[in-house]
Amino acid sequence: MSHSGLAYSAKVIVQIGLLLAFWWIGSILQHGLNLPISAGVIGLFLVLVGLSSGVFKLQWIKAGSDFMLAELVLFFIPCVVGLINYKSLFITEGWQLVSAVVIGTVCVMVATAYTVHLCFKLESRLKQHHQNKAKSMQQHGVKP
Repeated sequence: MSHSGLAYSAKVIVQIGLLLAFWWIGSILQHGLNLPISAGVIGLFLVLVGLSSGVFKLQWIKAGSDFMLAELVLFFIPCVVGLINYKSLFITEGWQLVSAVVIGTVCVMVATAYTVHLCFKLESRLKQHHQNKAKSMQQHGVKP
C-alpha cells in the first residue's frame, strides 16, 4: 500500500471514529434522558447541529461517511441472515413486513421531498427579503 493510500485509510478510520463518537454521545444521551429515539438518530442530529453551527467542518467527516455509504450493502448482511433464520415467519407474515417497508419508504420519500421543497421556498424568501432590504437601504442612501 502506498503512502497516500495508507494516509487515506488512516483518515477514513479516524473520521469513522469521529462519527462513532457522535453515536456514542447519542447513546449516552438516550440512556441518560430516557429518550424514545435511537442513539443513531440523536448522534446524527448532533452531527447536523455541529455542521450547521460551524463547530466542525464537513471535511472532518466526509471521507469516512463516503466510505460508509459506499459499503452500505455490507450493513444489510445481518438482515439477510435474519431472513434465512426466520424463513417460516417470513413466508407466513412476509407480506406484512414487505408492506411496512414499502409504506415506510414511501412516507420517508414524501417527507424528504416536502422538507426539501419547504427549505428551498424558505431560502428563496430569505434571499428575496435580503434583496428587498438592500434595495430599500440603497434608495434611502444608506450603505449596507
